[in-house]
Amino acid sequence: MATRIPQEFIDEVTSKTNIVDVISKYVQLKKSGKNLFGLCPFHEERTPSFSIAEDKQIFHCFSCGRGGNVYKFIMEMENKSFPEAVIEVAQMGNISVPDQYESKNTQYENSDSRTLLKMYADAAKLYSHILMKTENGTQALKYLNDRDLGDDLIDTFGIGYAPNNNNLLLQFFKDRDISEDVLRKSGLFAENQEGELFDRFRDRVMIPITDESGNIIAFSGRILDKEASTAKYLNSPETPIFNKGKTLFNLNNAKREIREKSNVILFEGFMDVISAYKAGVTNGVASMGTSLTDQQLYVLSRLTDKINVCYDGDDPGVEATYRALTQLTDDRFTYGVISIPDKKDPDEYIRSEGAEKFQNLTNNGVQTPISFILNYFKRNYNLNNEHDQLEFLNQSLHEIVKLQSPVEIDMYVGRVADEMQVSKEAINKELDALRRQEAIQKPANNYKDVQQKALQQVTATVKPKYNRLEKSERYLLYWAINYPEVRVNLKGDGFRFVHQDYQRIFDALLAYVEQEDINDEVNVSDFMNVLDNDDKNLLAELEMMNMPDEYSDQEIEDYINNIKNSDLESQLADINEQLKKAAVVGDNKLQLDLLKQLVEVRRILSN
Repeated sequence: MATRIPQEFIDEVTSKTNIVDVISKYVQLKKSGKNLFGLCPFHEERTPSFSIAEDKQIFHCFSCGRGGNVYKFIMEMENKSFPEAVIEVAQMGNISVPDQYESKNTQYENSDSRTLLKMYADAAKLYSHILMKTENGTQALKYLNDRDLGDDLIDTFGIGYAPNNNNLLLQFFKDRDISEDVLRKSGLFAENQEGELFDRFRDRVMIPITDESGNIIAFSGRILDKEASTAKYLNSPETPIFNKGKTLFNLNNAKREIREKSNVILFEGFMDVISAYKAGVTNGVASMGTSLTDQQLYVLSRLTDKINVCYDGDDPGVEATYRALTQLTDDRFTYGVISIPDKKDPDEYIRSEGAEKFQNLTNNGVQTPISFILNYFKRNYNLNNEHDQLEFLNQSLHEIVKLQSPVEIDMYVGRVADEMQVSKEAINKELDALRRQEAIQKPANNYKDVQQKALQQVTATVKPKYNRLEKSERYLLYWAINYPEVRVNLKGDGFRFVHQDYQRIFDALLAYVEQEDINDEVNVSDFMNVLDNDDKNLLAELEMMNMPDEYSDQEIEDYINNIKNSDLESQLADINEQLKKAAVVGDNKLQLDLLKQLVEVRRILSN
């Protein structure tokens, strides 16, 4: 086990870390007022409700309620313990971590997911060793070197080689006492007709696939023999740690560059991503299937609002690009196309033309989707033929009519007019006719559906309502945390909150300031380290309230009285309810008794 991390080291990491620097690795943030906002990484949303208070070094999502300090963020984002989160944050900030604080535990843990993560990490090390250090890896290493992949790049992507051996990896894990149940869950093995396990990957260059945090969760194996009848690429099946619909190849390496360049390049294959990375284009990713899923798009939306598609330049690649553009309809993004000349794929283009030309292509050669689509249509028609001309015009107008910008519409109408050698006026008339036709065919809005949608939009933005009691508790606790004299007065008065959530945080606050000998304002981010997750969420919510800089003594007194009198107010409401019932049944005696109680409770409240 790792040595317990002392408070002094935690304090050092905290003092040298800005929560904005850490969270911006995961979320695209924009300044709004004094705080920063972005799309919450813990749930899907279209309107940013995730906020960071840089002055307090805390985060809070106004939608899902999660909140805390930088360590809580890493714990939830990467499923780490508090000590692991401290180490992670330290490493992110290039803060030296003493060896005794690093985990020395090499045993597999009980959790299936943690076991599988450890297995994939160990398998990657084994494959890397075979590639770089053994005779078995000679041919695979030559293949990679012939593709201009040197040792540094191989190391960056953790590339390895799985030899043509049915049981090498299987025996490796059996020697480590991994149960057969876990071996079957791992996806690293297949089974024959007799139900016996064997290595899934054999005689393949092994490319590790990582999650957003850099943990290896799957492999893609590329065959070396081009003439072989087996599939060129073999990917891991889905497992408890690998969901291909959520995973983007190279996202962990590309995140920083995606944010800095304000765009992501979507490549068709893993080797294209690696070749581009070698050429200095490091904001590239690849999906695990033919199109981006909603989950993958959501992950990207936290980093950028621009997606550029860069598929192969041959006919299948052009077809794939067109299909991708028809599927990329998420209005959170704008889209572009990087077309590779001479029917080459990105790797071929880089090797023949060089890194500088490829960088220039990705920076300055981005087409709009409509520009690519018009070129795509043009490929399929002979514009010297009248029939083809009309078909080309019809398809082109159905794309142009989707555009919103008058400038864009005018530009592409002019382009089609030039292609067909007709006037822009004639094209615009056709376009107007198409608009009228689409307006007629468009179904009328259902009034009830419109009303329901409007209601949902309004209610989605309504903040939770608190009664007078709970408002008083929330505001009083806020001032007690931020002003020592308030908490001292409350402690001396033997005060208690009505709701246990607020009392629990108040008790933890008193214990914390006593233990740390704090006589001044509490550092909220540090205080969070002693709270459980639910209390961290609540504290972050309280600290994100829009509060004035100072309080008044009368305000504090009112809050205290509201809380102390809450029982009496409940009695008052109860008596009034009983009076109504007594009046209905005509019980005059009960009404008289209740009125006496009502007067007495009101007298106490007035005092």
